[in-house]
Amino acid sequence: MTAPTARAVSTTPATAAEPAVRRIGHPLVARRLEVTQVEELSRSMRRITLDGPDLAGFVALGPADHVKVFFPGPLPALDGHENLALPVVEDGRWVNHGAPGLLHRDYTVRTFDPAVGLVLDMVVHAHGPAGRWTGQARPGQPLGVLGPRGSMIPPTDRERYVLAADETGLPALLNWLDVLPAAAEVEAFVEVDRPADHVALPERRRTQVTWLHRSAAEPGTTTLLPDAVAQVQGLEPGRVWAWAGAETTAVRAIRQHLSGRGLGRESFAMTGYWRRGEPNFDHHSEDA
Repeated sequence: MTAPTARAVSTTPATAAEPAVRRIGHPLVARRLEVTQVEELSRSMRRITLDGPDLAGFVALGPADHVKVFFPGPLPALDGHENLALPVVEDGRWVNHGAPGLLHRDYTVRTFDPAVGLVLDMVVHAHGPAGRWTGQARPGQPLGVLGPRGSMIPPTDRERYVLAADETGLPALLNWLDVLPAAAEVEAFVEVDRPADHVALPERRRTQVTWLHRSAAEPGTTTLLPDAVAQVQGLEPGRVWAWAGAETTAVRAIRQHLSGRGLGRESFAMTGYWRRGEPNFDHHSEDA
């Protein structure tokens, strides 16, 4: 298994005049990469390592940094190779959004090491082209990658952290467990379908992880994550930081619950990673 790579994080406490999350922009670059390794993490998740000359200059600093991954189309190109359409970047902007054949989804950067490559933990499922591609992934296949266009550096000076994720947010949650100080108290909630979908977690002191099982319910149809976060006691502004990455309805419910308990934006940052029934949901939208 690829060893986690340390990430640069902020250790300076935020003041009233400073945002809790620090943002760092990166040049937007499109890259054509190749699968070099595939590892099984669970029944439903595979670790895909990508490498190639185009990785030069790649930067990802925050636990939830993400890239757009571009997949080959369903039909082979005329020359017999994979039919992979790539984004075009001009003057720092992606300019061919609507080009035929562009097939992409967002994925969290699990780790990046120039000596190893770009590592993505990707969910296997049968109801979308990205999940189906992940199920058959093998070394030598090409993928396109766009970004990250920036990093979000969260505070790491809090005494307590509450993390919540479904399968889509699990790679970022793993990153959080990698970078948080050993002295921090962490409560993490992870929603998956069944125990066979558990993945190995970094070993840490003062960390409690609760796996929540949908038990064959469709993803995005339960209230497991918001119900679990609602049971957490003693959430005090200035001492706690909360993060969630999951289906939009669940994330919105968690955000509303925390706001109702008196926590403001100095105490949490979260976004909906996807919305049930809406392919390529824009997680930057107001609905996220």
